[in-house]
Amino acid sequence: MKLIIILLLALFPLCSSASNHYALVFENNTILLVLNLKCSPCDLNCANIQYQLFNKETESVISGAAKPVTTGIENNFRGYMMRNNNTFYTLIESDNE
Repeated sequence: MKLIIILLLALFPLCSSASNHYALVFENNTILLVLNLKCSPCDLNCANIQYQLFNKETESVISGAAKPVTTGIENNFRGYMMRNNNTFYTLIESDNE
């Protein structure tokens, strides 16, 4: 499992340097979440987001399509809704970032 994660992380610079392709990686003690965006991370209407969720405890992988969720200008969070309406939120400085 660790080898797969290392190999995937090695590919991210290639993905993020490609035209209009971005990869966002989030990690905590139990999961590693990779969002592959084929549009700007600032685009709230991005319709082409794929995610891969690696569970470190069970060594399982879940993947699929995600869609962006906004919490409004007054809240500095950007969200991504995944399978079964599970939503991941990240803190941003402003709604333009």
